[in-house]
Amino acid sequence: MESGMDSLLSRWRKIINQLENIPHLSIIPQPEMKNFTTWKVGGKALALVEVRNGGCLDEVVSSCEREGIKWKILGRGSNVLVKDEGFPGVVIKLGGEFCELKREGNCIEGGAGAPLSHLVSFAREECLGGIEFLVGVPGTVGGAVRINAGCFGKEIGPLVKKVEIREENGNREWLNRDDLFFSYRYSNLKKEKIVILKAVFNLFPEEQEILEERIREFCYLRKEGQPLEWPSAGSVFLNPEGNSAARIIEEMGLKGLRLGRAQISSKHSNFIVNLGGAKSWEIEYLMNWVQKEVYKNKGIWLEREVELWP
Repeated sequence: MESGMDSLLSRWRKIINQLENIPHLSIIPQPEMKNFTTWKVGGKALALVEVRNGGCLDEVVSSCEREGIKWKILGRGSNVLVKDEGFPGVVIKLGGEFCELKREGNCIEGGAGAPLSHLVSFAREECLGGIEFLVGVPGTVGGAVRINAGCFGKEIGPLVKKVEIREENGNREWLNRDDLFFSYRYSNLKKEKIVILKAVFNLFPEEQEILEERIREFCYLRKEGQPLEWPSAGSVFLNPEGNSAARIIEEMGLKGLRLGRAQISSKHSNFIVNLGGAKSWEIEYLMNWVQKEVYKNKGIWLEREVELWP
């Protein structure tokens, strides 16, 4: 009798036969997800597929759904904890046309797969301001818009003019500002099978020297306040209203707590860092431990900011 993974592999081989002749498509079979996440942990996925245009994306998604295989979009893996058992499905990365950036007046249109670092650099080169605070954030345009990424008291949501999405039925649609809703680490695009394809950002003209100075300031703040020397996924927990998750964790005396090779950072207590060779279960255990201890002692339930796969 076929095991669950054997059955998945069998169905995936059928898909491979359909996809192998499609140009602008690359497939990595059974990748170790620790090589594709900023935490550097996680077991194998069924496959990692990079699609470079909308047609390829449609082919891959349609084939997976026809065979009953799970699929997920992955940006730079900066807000994801993949379990040690891996992900029993196909991971899709957006490349090619999905990484393009172009200027339209005082706006920038960015493909969902474009790294935020590229977006910040492109805006600086075009002398457009407003997005410098995202320098150093290891995400993509699509991922940042989806969760309304932010730091230093700023968020990406207010800059968004419109977003192009692929709906669950495969249709493409541009959503204007009035169709979008952003709140703290949330947008109404945060749905399982909606794929963000592009986003347009409203920026403003600014002198390049001023932009470069702001970028240096944000880089300094990030270096001073965050444990950049170790792999992490950024902030692990959402801030409760009117409070700080980092402050709560520190008040509990949990800063520096370690399990195996995973540790609540001694520099920023809302970061869990991989000291080298950590396992996903160690990180997850620390997250669960913090949630339970904080709730038991303070009556506050800290919601996770990171997503667990599967």
